[in-house]
Amino acid sequence: MPARNKRGTTLRTRGRAASKKPAAVRIAKPSGVKRPKRRGTGSPYHHGGLREALLQATEDLLESSGLEGFTLREVARRAGVSHGAPAHHFGDVRGLLSEFTAQSYEDMAAAMVRHRERADEDAFEQLVATGVAYVEYALGNRARFQLMFRSDRLDWTRESLVDAGAKTYGHLVECTTRIASEAGTPDHLVRQKIALAWSVVHGFATLLIDNRKFAEQVQGDSAGALGMLRNMLSLSRPAFEAS
Repeated sequence: MPARNKRGTTLRTRGRAASKKPAAVRIAKPSGVKRPKRRGTGSPYHHGGLREALLQATEDLLESSGLEGFTLREVARRAGVSHGAPAHHFGDVRGLLSEFTAQSYEDMAAAMVRHRERADEDAFEQLVATGVAYVEYALGNRARFQLMFRSDRLDWTRESLVDAGAKTYGHLVECTTRIASEAGTPDHLVRQKIALAWSVVHGFATLLIDNRKFAEQVQGDSAGALGMLRNMLSLSRPAFEAS
């Protein structure tokens, strides 16, 4: 029988989940993102905090077991509530994951705001700040980031998810559109430039998370990863500013 850690999760299971993640490039969660402190397995939630307890248990389970081992019953067990509580509050697995992902998009959007506030007002520098926030969030919240783009597991008719996703994507759209406008770019090319911006930052983040060999190119240095992203965007600047 596999050994168990203090939280009741088999060490073999945790090892298997962890092996899927590259060892290189790790960034701590931004200090501005505040969530409830982690609870031990089976610990009771505070009165009135059921929703947050279930969302925190969702994050714990995703990080330890991934989507393959995700069930409402296990979420309830980790939150210390009855097995029917998640379904009562969120409907089903799809509903719970969708609300969890809406929270993730809100957090990413908040990170973008923080980075943009610290950046120069120049349109391109605002785009760089947005891209850096995107990748930084992805590296600091891998389980969340990977779920954010799993259309097969999310309910994109849910208003909270649609609104949060639009808010985050809106930062890329706003920055890129402003660059295109200042360059006199024809309207029919603006959408292509927005697609370019998203492709660069999303593709870079995904490679860092999913491809060990690519991640090793930055030698596990988060500052190096974000510096590389800045250089990539700078190299692409003529394309963004072309009319």
